[in-house]
Amino acid sequence: MAYRRGAFIGLEINPECISAVELGPPGREIILKRYGKIEPSPLLINPSLIDENIKDAENFKVVIRGLFNSAGINSRNISLALPDSSVKVSFLEFGDIPDDRGKIIELIKWNLKKTLPFPPDEASVDFQVIDTPSKESRSYRLLVVLTRKAVLAQYESLLNACNLYPDVIVPSSFAVYNFYHDSFSEDEVCALLMLSRNRVTVMVARHGKLCFYRNKETGDEKDSFREILASLNYYYDIYGDMPVAAYLIAGGFESAGFRAEIERHFGGITVKHISMDNIVKGVDPSMDTFSGAAGAALRDDNNS
Repeated sequence: MAYRRGAFIGLEINPECISAVELGPPGREIILKRYGKIEPSPLLINPSLIDENIKDAENFKVVIRGLFNSAGINSRNISLALPDSSVKVSFLEFGDIPDDRGKIIELIKWNLKKTLPFPPDEASVDFQVIDTPSKESRSYRLLVVLTRKAVLAQYESLLNACNLYPDVIVPSSFAVYNFYHDSFSEDEVCALLMLSRNRVTVMVARHGKLCFYRNKETGDEKDSFREILASLNYYYDIYGDMPVAAYLIAGGFESAGFRAEIERHFGGITVKHISMDNIVKGVDPSMDTFSGAAGAALRDDNNS
């Protein structure tokens, strides 16, 4: 991946932590120029696919302005990573799709209307075609990310009031995946395992393309481990194989025990701990909380 020159601003919003970074990558090297984070007060952010997420708008604006001021980040245009619980991620298959992007979105909304907790016309939809008809499959396979328009509108309105204007909006785990995915071999099936205080996310890429996503709320460490096993078994039920490598972001858990248990349970998987210092020079593993904001900020030259 070749990164564009210039400043990149990323903001990741989650109930436990709000983080912002400014990246200024010359050439192919990522440089962390400015950064800051804050732990918001409890219940300030209540992630939801259905309802507005911010319960105290004025306090939220104070927090965001304070974060950017303390970090010394001045740019107005940002990339935003939202809580995973505020979006719906689906993989859909169609025998054929229209040439027009708008018509594809209407097809997606029609397909998902029975599973949505709100009317389809209230949905904001983005998608990526990840597979086209071939000898192995006769279908188009789409990765779909859907958010309720009212949820997006609240975030955008409050950030605009802070003189911040999101030009890219992604789920938090997708931002983290974007930050680390160049570490994955495109010749292998690789998994990214993300653990946090109360949530587990498992993402799998085949030949460099994301093909599996599962995000679940969990309790203690044992519950998180069980969810990883369930997710990888679910992936196996779909594809009939297992990742040969898994990259673990432990999020405060004891990663060595997790790695050993996953390798013991599945046998053929090599599990490696990965952290921000593997990607960015001059930082330490304690800065992993910035990987979501950094992943949102990054742009591929071919996709900018």
